Amino acid sequence: YSLSESCGWVTVTPTGGTSTGEHDTITVNIDTTGLSVGVHTCDITITSDGGSGTFTVQVNITTSAILSYSPASHDFGSMLAGQTDSTTFDIWNSGTGTLTYSLSESCGWVTVTPTGGTSTGEHDTITVNIDTTGLSVGVHTCDITITSDGGSGTFTVQVTIVADTIPPEINNIDASPSPQTINGYVNISCTITDNVGVDEAKVFITYPDASVHEFDLLLQRGDYYFTQQYTVAGIYEYYIYAKDVNGLDTASRILQFEIIETDEVPPVITDVAVSPALQDFGEDITISCNVTDNVGVADVRIRVTYPDDSIQNFSIYQNHTGDMFYSIKSYQLMGAYEFYIYAVDTSGNGNVSSVYGFEIDDLSPPVIENVSADPPTQNVGDHVNISCTVTDNVEVDEVFLIVIYPDDSHINISISHTDSVYFSNRAYSLIGTYEFYLYALDTSGHSIQTESHTFEMQDLTPPEVEIVAPATGAKVGDDVLIKWNATDNAANTTLLITIKYSPNNGITWHNIVTDTENDGEYVWNTTGLDDSNEYLLEISAKDASNNVGKAISDEFTVDNTVPSIIIEKPEGGKMYVFDREVLPLVCKKAFIIGKITVQATPSDTLSGIAKVEFHVDGTYKAQVTTSPYEWTWDEKIFGAHTIKVTAYDNAGNKIEKEIEVFIINPL
Repeated sequence: YSLSESCGWVTVTPTGGTSTGEHDTITVNIDTTGLSVGVHTCDITITSDGGSGTFTVQVNITTSAILSYSPASHDFGSMLAGQTDSTTFDIWNSGTGTLTYSLSESCGWVTVTPTGGTSTGEHDTITVNIDTTGLSVGVHTCDITITSDGGSGTFTVQVTIVADTIPPEINNIDASPSPQTINGYVNISCTITDNVGVDEAKVFITYPDASVHEFDLLLQRGDYYFTQQYTVAGIYEYYIYAKDVNGLDTASRILQFEIIETDEVPPVITDVAVSPALQDFGEDITISCNVTDNVGVADVRIRVTYPDDSIQNFSIYQNHTGDMFYSIKSYQLMGAYEFYIYAVDTSGNGNVSSVYGFEIDDLSPPVIENVSADPPTQNVGDHVNISCTVTDNVEVDEVFLIVIYPDDSHINISISHTDSVYFSNRAYSLIGTYEFYLYALDTSGHSIQTESHTFEMQDLTPPEVEIVAPATGAKVGDDVLIKWNATDNAANTTLLITIKYSPNNGITWHNIVTDTENDGEYVWNTTGLDDSNEYLLEISAKDASNNVGKAISDEFTVDNTVPSIIIEKPEGGKMYVFDREVLPLVCKKAFIIGKITVQATPSDTLSGIAKVEFHVDGTYKAQVTTSPYEWTWDEKIFGAHTIKVTAYDNAGNKIEKEIEVFIINPL
């Protein structure tokens, strides 16, 4: 017999054989890879010398997603409170179709990214971040629940929090300069590191009079520092104190710096160098030197004698790297030059170096470089500075600027220069594209012309906006008068004003009014808005060219909530004799003999209390603007009266409280 089939997903083993009566076992294998969803049938044909037959196989392909993930857990090991770390695991669909999954956790110290997704077989990487801030010492475990249409699972993370026993480390402590003269600055600096994080850094300075002063250190580029002047001469002792986020602290050893009355030591000048010693005419010569002083260098100057015996004396104090001062410049005469360095310190002591020299020779042809129009796009009517660098081996005679206007008119002008920089700073009144080039002529008649360059003139200036009210830190409520000034560079331009407010320091913004007229004032009704001290206003002005200028106010407070107040003294149902409570009464009124100090406790959590007023029978008696809010009532009086206390907050809200009293005060 023999067996055959024409289905690619079915194989038969063996495909033929013989039998004398014994049973032969035929194995049929199927592979559903690539089969579509649905029922698939395959006939296996049996042919023999004893007849033929058919063996039929059938399979139903269905869609089924299966959740798979790995690993199932992660142990972060031992960590300190206040540290962070992360790990990852993979989620994928090991079945068919599309797996849709989501992840959730209920531990505040664990976050998962992303929190959901889909997979048709590809592996998705899930990132688990932990933040151990606030965790107690011990083992903490968190289960991340995975829910999907192909099953569910749990990814478990664990961390062991150990106690922080390592305080901050203080290194590289320095006070510079020392000594320093009176009224000079001393900079105290150091590095502070911690295995978790530095929470506090201070310097304690003991002055010559034994007084101790405490200052916070500032952090910049990884270094802590404190800089100030000192007005008293003497030895100052100081040490650095640091505390980490877990409360462990440390202090450095005690160090010193000195403030002196006078300085008589001159600066020291070393390593004077000139490069190159022979240079092309018009090219740069670099002169450098090292200058140090025991207190501080005030100025470093170079005195150059030119080949024609003229003198140039200029400061290079602003050009330095550390103690190395330098000058990089060109010299416009050919021949031999001599120079020396002069340095003076902050106390007026001076020093002079030896004399050195260099030579300028004729080596190069004329060159035009660094052609620019600044800015390349400018507001019409404003200036454009066209500049270039022109050098020549002997001398530049003149440089011309040719500008072709948008209407094809042109100018051809000789332009000014400073050293080798030639420039023309002119205003241009036509809107459009300008074309220009530069033409240079030296004293020998040689010339050179640049390629064409362009610049644009447009209307680019936005309006200027100034917010006048509310002022910085203002407390307002109900109807608020907004005031502003908005102007534009173009005359007779109508500006449209848009006003927005933010209740949360700029996180979200809401319109108050859009495209209103520029009359400088607008009344804003804040009734119904949430109280907050983080309000901002944004006022923008738009001109006819759609240029928009805007301003944002400083923070102010909107407070529409009245304050609270309690009349602490006198109290109803109590008797007072000469300002002292003596016994309780059964009546509701307070009974007073002699004078009484009326005491009130107002409160306003947002804008604060502005003032408290005291009235008797409607007659104003006193006003108090600071705590304690009290008034002594001491006048000749007899009978029943009403004391009224009114509290005003800084936003203008007020509240009144009254108390009925019977008073006898014969004075």
